[in-house]
Amino acid sequence: MGWRTWRRPNACITLGEDPLVASVPKRPHLPVLAETPDWIVVAKPPRLLVHRNVYHPKAEACLQWVRDQVGKRVYPIHRLDFQTSGCLLFAKQQSWAAPLQKSLQNGRKTYIAFVRGYFAHEEAVCVETPMKNDKGILKEAESTIEFIGRSHEPRCSLLRVFPKTGRFHQVRRHVRDLHHPCIGDSEHGDTRINRWWRENTEANRLGLHCLHMDLPLPDGELLSVSSPLFEDQFEVFSSMPWWADALAEEPTIGHTPWPIPMFEPEEDALSQPSG
Repeated sequence: MGWRTWRRPNACITLGEDPLVASVPKRPHLPVLAETPDWIVVAKPPRLLVHRNVYHPKAEACLQWVRDQVGKRVYPIHRLDFQTSGCLLFAKQQSWAAPLQKSLQNGRKTYIAFVRGYFAHEEAVCVETPMKNDKGILKEAESTIEFIGRSHEPRCSLLRVFPKTGRFHQVRRHVRDLHHPCIGDSEHGDTRINRWWRENTEANRLGLHCLHMDLPLPDGELLSVSSPLFEDQFEVFSSMPWWADALAEEPTIGHTPWPIPMFEPEEDALSQPSG
């Protein structure tokens, strides 16, 4: 099979058989948002792990997909939850991994959170609830949250969240602290409300997407990338009464959505908590 290129605004994806990885099982190619010989940013689809772990030792994961796609080992710089989609950065050289992690700490990620309830705050709100790390030690955590769309019927809002720190589940927990948990959040949300959205709309996964990523690179350049929504969230959001308002605030959400790649998740990826 020959090479062909699929182009859309701000992205270029090469499809077909890559001779560098022809000997490994074929996996769908992830949309490439930006790439150099040292790093790559892809659009992570929902329901795909960033990397395998003790709970999911055989599951499909972005790490293996991107490795096969570029034909070499890659190193994840941050993580996104199993059901979260959007911008995901990998180093293509091990020597770039630590510098990129430091750069990301000095940069900014922008999330779109689809949450329960009518967000009543007119101005941006700063949430500083500390969070425990894996050793049980409280660490500072800070997020700035503002709405870009909201409605009374159905009672929901689309929020723009800027996490200053990168604690585990920080965005999900900070919007919950404002009494607006993400729709579809089984750990920090409301089971009854989540069931209503699943049964009455197409909102059947966590309402969280990493929309933008801006950071100073180790070589002095500035990386600024954006990921359009995937088709599932695009269909839900564009049917909401607040869609026009949100689109005016964040035009990227109106870009042609990414199709969700077809693959069969391993059973262990579905049966264990994945965040």
